[in-house]
Amino acid sequence: MSAGRHRSDEGPKVIKLKIMIDKNRNRVIFAESDHEFIDALFSFLTLPLGTVLRLLEKDMVQLGSISRVYASVYSLEPRFLRTSYCKSMLIMPRNASEVQCEKLKLNVDYSENAGKLFVCNSYSPRCKNIFSISQNTQCFRCNRLTQFDRKINEKEEKRSCRGESVVEVFLKGGAASFMITDDLQVMPASTARLTSLFGKLGVSDKSEIEAKTVEVGTDEVLQLLKFSLLSKTALTNMVLNSQGSWLKDISKYEDNQTAKLDKKTMSQNTNSMSLKLIVSKSKKKVLYAEAGVKLVDFLFSFLVFPLGAVVKHLGGNSRLGCIDNLYKGAVELSSENYIKSEECKNMLLSPKLFPHSGFDSHILEVEEEYPKYRYDDSGCIELARNTNKSEGSSIVNEEEASDLAINILDPKSPTGETIKGEGYLKGPATFMIMDNLLVTPFSPTAIITQLNQMKVSTSDVEERTVTVGKDEALNLLKASLISKTVLNDVFNIREPYPKVMLKV
Repeated sequence: MSAGRHRSDEGPKVIKLKIMIDKNRNRVIFAESDHEFIDALFSFLTLPLGTVLRLLEKDMVQLGSISRVYASVYSLEPRFLRTSYCKSMLIMPRNASEVQCEKLKLNVDYSENAGKLFVCNSYSPRCKNIFSISQNTQCFRCNRLTQFDRKINEKEEKRSCRGESVVEVFLKGGAASFMITDDLQVMPASTARLTSLFGKLGVSDKSEIEAKTVEVGTDEVLQLLKFSLLSKTALTNMVLNSQGSWLKDISKYEDNQTAKLDKKTMSQNTNSMSLKLIVSKSKKKVLYAEAGVKLVDFLFSFLVFPLGAVVKHLGGNSRLGCIDNLYKGAVELSSENYIKSEECKNMLLSPKLFPHSGFDSHILEVEEEYPKYRYDDSGCIELARNTNKSEGSSIVNEEEASDLAINILDPKSPTGETIKGEGYLKGPATFMIMDNLLVTPFSPTAIITQLNQMKVSTSDVEERTVTVGKDEALNLLKASLISKTVLNDVFNIREPYPKVMLKV
């Protein structure tokens, strides 16, 4: 296997994996590795969905209907966005754990802006502590653009293992050996687990087993990310290039795994939204929906959700390939023995949004990360994690006179507020949402064209208004990942609507 892509100033990096293969069935039984490969695997949970789709774009991967959401943002005219950076925030979202992920031996999400904040070129002391997460944001004090970058540094923790210096990211850098099954279950290696796995897979004849060592670089990890989302045999697909079984998994994945409307009592949430469904009476089918800025902001926000947050919100049942297994593995590894700290474990199991990526009225109330920064006169920014948000700004040691509180500009705000608030879109506006979540600005001409293509007459069309509470929001999130017919899956009109939802 190749070494994969890497930074231009570094040589190729690889991790060696010991692989056990079932020769008769042409499949990987398990892989054995140390903490470095597990760190790379677990980093998948920190990746925002928009980043995942961007990384897999060259392979033409279509992930449920969320790929259509991504395409909708990509094609959206700037006039519908609050600022020009809103589009970049959604299609190239930053990872709240990017500073940690930069230390990975194999990091698939390397970006020039990762781990940086930006400052204006004003020499005024009033602007010294005003930073932005993006270039060319207007400083609200001097009105100049934030064009100069400052690197965020985290104190690098190294431990000695077998006489070598080891960089720790999420796991402790000890001598522990791990087993990774074909469907990405991660577990500490032991005889009991090995015996159990062989029994479960029906492997009894040791002559059927072949051991080999493979070198994995960033290209292979990127392929593994793809297969972890689309297949139940991710290691086999990566190591043995088993394209046939991968295609079979995708077909099953698209046809059978659909989300249904939750029949529980509708959630009472002050952030609930309304959605107009345009329905064919004869076909008993949702043709498309009409929505305002609030609901479209909600759909677009899926792109900034880290994978781990998606799995958490869906109760460990995203049904995305092997991702649920990967999440479960992180749950079961103790911070006492294997994961570096409870803080690192929370980065994987409850990853937060990058600062200012969310908005106040979000119905799922996804948390943003509010790290503490220490900034000194030498231009260095030092990061220390903190779970207590303080309106976008904080310091590490307020007693130290050399440290300055840092204010982070909200790139979604045209006026440069430093407190998170509104979403990405500028209203008022009406949008058309197709069954596969393709979003376009509302146009009467486009509606007529769409109805003609569907062979539906205007006399066969009726409008139904439904309320989207928290249950429906979660179903929309889940269906967006695994279905091509989201509106019909979540708002299945073949079954009677609860009275609270139906307003014809």
